[in-house]
Amino acid sequence: MSELTTLHDAITRIISERMPRVLHVEQFPELDAQVNTPALLYGITDMTLGTDRGEGKTALIGRFQSCILVDADRPKASLQAAILAAQMTTVLKDQWWGVDFVTGPPEQVHAQPEAPTQELEQFVMWSVQWIQPFEVGEFTWPWPDEPPGSLVFNIEPGDEPVAPEELS
Repeated sequence: MSELTTLHDAITRIISERMPRVLHVEQFPELDAQVNTPALLYGITDMTLGTDRGEGKTALIGRFQSCILVDADRPKASLQAAILAAQMTTVLKDQWWGVDFVTGPPEQVHAQPEAPTQELEQFVMWSVQWIQPFEVGEFTWPWPDEPPGSLVFNIEPGDEPVAPEELS
């Protein structure tokens, strides 16, 4: 299992334990999926190199973003979403997620209300963002290898897809 998978699983577990009012916690949510609310959806959104400790692993700093969704028709929905965002910031305080490859607590924690997109206009939304340092070693690919020819490109509209090996 990769460190990113392990880290996201640990984050999901701890948020679920520490925020029992949130009915649905999900990493990298599928588009158009139904969720029970209040919900907290999150994932890593970018990475940059961190400070290498010289132990043979690669130091990274990951930026995470979470989105808190509360049904807009709930009483005081805006206040409920703000309270959950505040609770999420307290979960993040000094949080190492119980994994040995996290090298520091969250930093630059920031929470703010968000204007929902048209697809999410039935919700009041807050986002909570943070950066977290961690290390990765050898990556393992958790999905089966794809057979040759399964990757194709569509170069021009109306043309047939082309396999990379045919582009020489």
